[in-house]
Amino acid sequence: MRDDSPSDTAILIARSILLASKDPFLGRLVADQEPEILKRILNCAWFDRATDFRQVRQILFGIERLLIPGIIAHYLVRKRRIELAVREAVAAGVSQVVVLGAGFDTLAWRLHTEFPQLSFVEIDHYATQTVKLQALEARANIHFLPLDLAKEPLAAYLRACPAFSLDRPSIFIAEGLTMYLSAERVGAVMRDIAGLAGRLVFTFMERDDSGSIGFHGENPFVARWLRWRSEPFLWGISRQDLIPLLADAGLGHPVISDDKILRESILVPLDLGEIPLARGECVCICSPVSR
Repeated sequence: MRDDSPSDTAILIARSILLASKDPFLGRLVADQEPEILKRILNCAWFDRATDFRQVRQILFGIERLLIPGIIAHYLVRKRRIELAVREAVAAGVSQVVVLGAGFDTLAWRLHTEFPQLSFVEIDHYATQTVKLQALEARANIHFLPLDLAKEPLAAYLRACPAFSLDRPSIFIAEGLTMYLSAERVGAVMRDIAGLAGRLVFTFMERDDSGSIGFHGENPFVARWLRWRSEPFLWGISRQDLIPLLADAGLGHPVISDDKILRESILVPLDLGEIPLARGECVCICSPVSR
């Protein structure tokens, strides 16, 4: 991404969630408080007013169908799956939540008041994080740390950071991040997390038989736009290759959720099983293993 401006992908996802919040079906997947927090971060009253009109929403959802059918629903279900994993980890004793490449995600901000005894840490590129900080006031148990994960080592940074405690059981979240890193950096980040004895919830693009990465059926314009905005997809992996990669990093016990599992576990219980859902990105939950 560019060094002097916030991530375009972060802005796009945040606006997609605001759009979804006004849809009678997708709105059921949007977390409480999420739209209001995003409005503060984006500071885009014009978009909020425009999407009040059904005709505008129809046009925007039509554009979605042309570019990546079901991508907005995908954003929402992956967020719900990740939040469920975090809540399960907290119930099991985790007391520190670290969000990598947080963008404009609201999970840590929503949970930090619900769980005041926990410590929340968001790590992101300075340009994106600055926009978020301008909208959200400081609180005692949530910390915003600037770091370029594409270039800088995670473990060394956290070990030297007073906001992070090595004594707290931790869960790390890397949602929509790994595809923007090189293979070398993905491996390094995973090794760092395993070395910090943290659980990891991350998403990854599933490389297909031809070796390409991307959402199934996406319009070629999407990849061109990402390259133009300096946010191209760099990394993806097949499921069979993911297992040895995790093992090499010191992580194991992976639980992978693809579009079929996300549909069955998130959409079907809400009677939303027929909603189109983009395919190509999976959610993986894993934990450190003894060597």
